[in-house]
Amino acid sequence: MQMAACGSCGMYIVLAGELEQRYVCMKCRLIALLEEKIKGLEMQVDTLVEFRRGFEQLMEDRQGGAEGEYSRVQEEEEVDDSERGMEGGEQGNWKYVTVRSRPRKRRASEGGIELRNRFGCLDNEEEGQQVVTEAGRVRKKRRAASPIERGEVLMETAQHMGPQRIEEGTRGSIREDRNRHRSGLEGSETRLLDRTVARRRQVYVIGDSLLRRLDRPVTRAEPENRRVCCLQGAKIRDVNLRLKRILKGAGKNPLIILHVGTNDTARFSLERIKGDYARLGKTLKEIEAQIIFSGILPVPREGQQRADRIVRINSWLREWCYKEGFGMYGHWEAFGDRQLFSRDGLHLSREGNRLLGGRLAHLIKRALK
Repeated sequence: MQMAACGSCGMYIVLAGELEQRYVCMKCRLIALLEEKIKGLEMQVDTLVEFRRGFEQLMEDRQGGAEGEYSRVQEEEEVDDSERGMEGGEQGNWKYVTVRSRPRKRRASEGGIELRNRFGCLDNEEEGQQVVTEAGRVRKKRRAASPIERGEVLMETAQHMGPQRIEEGTRGSIREDRNRHRSGLEGSETRLLDRTVARRRQVYVIGDSLLRRLDRPVTRAEPENRRVCCLQGAKIRDVNLRLKRILKGAGKNPLIILHVGTNDTARFSLERIKGDYARLGKTLKEIEAQIIFSGILPVPREGQQRADRIVRINSWLREWCYKEGFGMYGHWEAFGDRQLFSRDGLHLSREGNRLLGGRLAHLIKRALK
């Protein structure tokens, strides 16, 4: 039994056992939690207020633009009406219109419309046709004759040709159509092959529940080529059993990052964990891929014994990866702060998720170079 003072309020309390770190009473923890939630609510309220202001400003701008456009259209109509009235008054064409009167149809002779044909005769040529414009210039419009038109030309010229020449001309036109269709199909197949070759390498980040909420920082750069697979409570054996199913359709030489082993350190011995890693490595060698293991993170809620075991496993894992030809990326020194973990002392907080996601995204960028 010993007296312990709270690090926040200074209140004393009698505790059983020795303290390994700074003591904070339950009331101070609840107060800190409430302050964190209040800050989050204040940020959400500020965001909603800014969104409301922007929406009101946008609606005012739209309404003002619509009113200005409506007034402009009315002014133009009034100006047009006044101009029509002035022109009618100057010409003296005012008419008295009753309710039952109907507008009289205007005859062609009264309007004085000049009727003339400004088009010339069309020439029956295969390569093009001549059109005479108003100025007397000749413009030649070229176009490719269709198979039907070619057939008509052949029928017209058939009177002066023998049966053998007619058959040869028909076969030549059919052969040209087949070649044109075949070249179009070959071009479309070439374009499809080019699109298939342009596919980039796939990236898979697979692990336990510490990978939750890491989708956005990891897949932000290329969301169509990157995947994060979070298996809740998974151990090394679980990842080994589901690995081939997850990587089905991964393509050629994908990048695989594995973050697993935290749950194994709480239950199994060091020899058992080494054996599970060895079996997982054997499965990975059957897959043609680039493999990188992510180091096990510390667990603040556990004592020094659990921390020493994790340190030994990470040290062995680094040597084993170097021996087997895999990559290894550690995080032990970067996650020494208790604020990077949630209240349960196992999973990551918001800052911890941001840090781990940024480190994995940087690792993927370096590995794909």
